[in-house]
Amino acid sequence: MRALQFHSLVLTAAAATVAAASVLLVGQAHANEAAMQQLVEMTNAVRKTNYDGVVVYSSGQRMETMRIVHGFDGQRERERLVSMTGDPREIVRDGDSVICVLPKQRAKMIDEGRPESLLPAVPLDALARLSNFYTVTDLGAGRVADRRCRGIAVQPKDSYRYGYRIWLDEAHQIPLKVSLVDGDGNVLEQMLFTQVIFPDAIAPEAFEPQIDTEGFETIRHQVAADAAPVPASAWGIDDLPPGFRVAAEDTRPLGDAASPVNHLLLTDGLATVSVFAARNALPDQVFEGISSLGAVNAYGRMVGTQHIAVVGEVPARTVELIGNSLRPPGEQLPQ
Repeated sequence: MRALQFHSLVLTAAAATVAAASVLLVGQAHANEAAMQQLVEMTNAVRKTNYDGVVVYSSGQRMETMRIVHGFDGQRERERLVSMTGDPREIVRDGDSVICVLPKQRAKMIDEGRPESLLPAVPLDALARLSNFYTVTDLGAGRVADRRCRGIAVQPKDSYRYGYRIWLDEAHQIPLKVSLVDGDGNVLEQMLFTQVIFPDAIAPEAFEPQIDTEGFETIRHQVAADAAPVPASAWGIDDLPPGFRVAAEDTRPLGDAASPVNHLLLTDGLATVSVFAARNALPDQVFEGISSLGAVNAYGRMVGTQHIAVVGEVPARTVELIGNSLRPPGEQLPQ
């Protein structure tokens, strides 16, 4: 009888454990779905919300303070970044145009196409694929810049990408704190609002550069007629890290290069990596191997007559694998 009673108690306890585990798993699933939905809301909010604040950006030993003013009038997105520490500079984004004013270099750089905001956003068409490579979970409530926030952890499922901890303003879904973390949870890079307001409207003059650019050199990024981008389909791609694919390509000036270089943008939907390929007027010594600066890793190599440089906020093994996977058009990998 005691044996039967003990057996019954074991079965009852086991059933209770299974039931509790089921409830926990269901609860976790709902929490994860809610966290993923917050990423959707964040992506929309970053583009369509008016905000004006002060941001501290840190990476390794480097720290910088900036003011950001962002506005959306229902059709056009505008943004102005002003450095508050270090060398003065301004970046003004108006629709698809970006103007970067650099007083120290007495230069005004104008770039057209695919402008990026300081705040992170996940392309809506990439969210469906995100769960293949990241686990998105709810971190609970928090507080940043004296505002109530909700935290989200975006944890990679492999070692080809970094993780993120994002704290979203509860009222507006704007990320007020974003930390880039490695596989051990160490913070590699961080963006943090120290103060922010969300005005109903922002005056147009708030988006005008305040630095007088008279006499500055104007540098335009534009594709010359004889320097069209090489189609991504023309590149040989042997073995990219899981989830990464070519999202865009163009031809652009790069540093002191005598002629424009071909550029490929690769992404898994969250992490991005740039590939630059230069053929003409290469220096006597070109960058080869791995180089790191904070969260940014770079890998360079020669393939035939072309120099390939791969740069991104991803682990070193990722840029190296991408660099070794690409064959420029008309070139063959050495045997």
